[in-house]
Amino acid sequence: MIIKWKPEFSCYDRTIDEQHKKMIDMINEMYELSLYDDHIDRYDSIVEIFSSLTDYAIYHFGHEEKLFKEHDYDSFNTKVQIHEHKSFINKVATMSLYDLDENQNKTISAMLNFLSQWLEHHILVIDKRFGEFLKEKYEK
Repeated sequence: MIIKWKPEFSCYDRTIDEQHKKMIDMINEMYELSLYDDHIDRYDSIVEIFSSLTDYAIYHFGHEEKLFKEHDYDSFNTKVQIHEHKSFINKVATMSLYDLDENQNKTISAMLNFLSQWLEHHILVIDKRFGEFLKEKYEK
């Protein structure tokens, strides 16, 4: 397991938390595939998980951005969130499947490192800010 759900990841919204858990599971599934040392080419399986994770991230970001509008989240933090989401999608889009095919271990290691670090930072810093906003709003 490369990344594990921790209670401090909670953003006080059950749907967002469940979506984050699903993304963590997908990253961990890709990590598990990378651990096999049996010289079997796992390119197709890795690409399938990576593509599913990318599609799911886009779905998740859309869900969050809809919530920003519904709850009148302030424009500065909304812009920061949207910028983070676009940066993630751009970074993921530039990850080379050719490199993955040529050197699976090195490329998947770089992918997993980026995905796990980005997600953990995004949840704990960026999404948590929105979670605190929602928590305050619900408590009023």
